[in-house]
Amino acid sequence: MMPGWGHYYADKTDWNRGKYHLAGEAVLVLSYFGLDARANTLENDFYTLAQSKAGTDLSNKSRDYLIAIGNYDNLEEYNQAQLRTRNWNRLYEDTPELRWSWESSDLRNQYRDAREQVDGNRSQLPTLVSLMVVNRLVSGISAFVKARDMGKNLPEASFSYVNQFGQRGVTANLRFEF
Repeated sequence: MMPGWGHYYADKTDWNRGKYHLAGEAVLVLSYFGLDARANTLENDFYTLAQSKAGTDLSNKSRDYLIAIGNYDNLEEYNQAQLRTRNWNRLYEDTPELRWSWESSDLRNQYRDAREQVDGNRSQLPTLVSLMVVNRLVSGISAFVKARDMGKNLPEASFSYVNQFGQRGVTANLRFEF
């Protein structure tokens, strides 16, 4: 469950490697929550910026829309670019809920940078989860090897294709001694 505890169980006097796994887990968990909180804060900031300086509400809008308002000063400019490149399926209808008009290109660039930072932060989250899984696996294997080498009472596992009544079936037994 928690990297490092197996090392502590195997040898309470020398579980230094377990401490490293535990510290690594703490760093990974804190990094995950820190990146997620940072992404949420930036997302709130660029939503507010778009609403106050471009006159558009980003609630329930597609990712393509979020990208479009970061690349074009207004809806008309965006639609003209799509017509020039013959992307008729990417045109947005000229309705009040889809219109935007940035007060300045600097504000639009500020919005785009914040949105890209959110994407960057969120793209790192699966990597952190993967590293947590790897840390747990390596810690578990290392603790098992340490316990085995110290002669601790390890769990005994057995599998059988005949059950306890002598009939065919798969039986698995796991026995712990304390």
